[in-house]
Amino acid sequence: MINYNLNTVQLHPMKFMDIYKDISVEMPKQPGINIVRLEINKIIRRINDEIGLFKDLIKVTPGSITSPVNELTTTNVENMTTTNVEDQGRFKWNWDWNTTENRLRLSDDIMEVLEVFIDNEEWQQVTYPEVKDTNNVSENYFAQIGRWLYFPTNLATETKILRIRVKRQYSFVKNIISEDQIIDVPETYRQLLISGVLTSLTSRPKYKDPDLLAYNKEIFEREYRSLIIQYDNLEPSYESRSMTYKY
Repeated sequence: MINYNLNTVQLHPMKFMDIYKDISVEMPKQPGINIVRLEINKIIRRINDEIGLFKDLIKVTPGSITSPVNELTTTNVENMTTTNVEDQGRFKWNWDWNTTENRLRLSDDIMEVLEVFIDNEEWQQVTYPEVKDTNNVSENYFAQIGRWLYFPTNLATETKILRIRVKRQYSFVKNIISEDQIIDVPETYRQLLISGVLTSLTSRPKYKDPDLLAYNKEIFEREYRSLIIQYDNLEPSYESRSMTYKY
């Protein structure tokens, strides 16, 4: 197994149901949950495409969570921290480490690799033949081909810590909505989401309201322009959660 800090969890997460309630209270007619989910996902797609991708530092460390599920002291998943059931030897976010090729598969939401660090030392990106050259096994090299990062050594047997600075997309709200469903954008985008959904819904015949439409469209456009300007300085508060995977 190899541990990946693949997921970033907001310290003060923005919950879907809270946003849904904020939207519903503004409308004379209750919108359906799935309609609101679809509209939020449209805005997230636009954020990814036009405002900018989320800059993340992903930590990868050799090791594993050793507590089996049947030995956990609690069965309340919500209260678990480092022993989350979902973290126990399960593929998630499409990451994978191949010990034969010494390669790491990037998650599908990673759009660009900016830098690679091992034990806080930056490694140099070179060609695939240079990485695979047996004379370079001790060199600080890596190569990228598509969604794969190749290394000259097997990181699963190392005690070194790998960090990858990337740009990744904000993820979309899932089809199945629960009370704890999180929206994967920082709090900074809260007003943009609310005003954007209200703008879209109040322009539909079923929820048509010219006054609400004009008011929220103005807010949405103002927020959108502001967030584009602030993009480089947006610093959402995140903490990493260690995820464990079998390879």
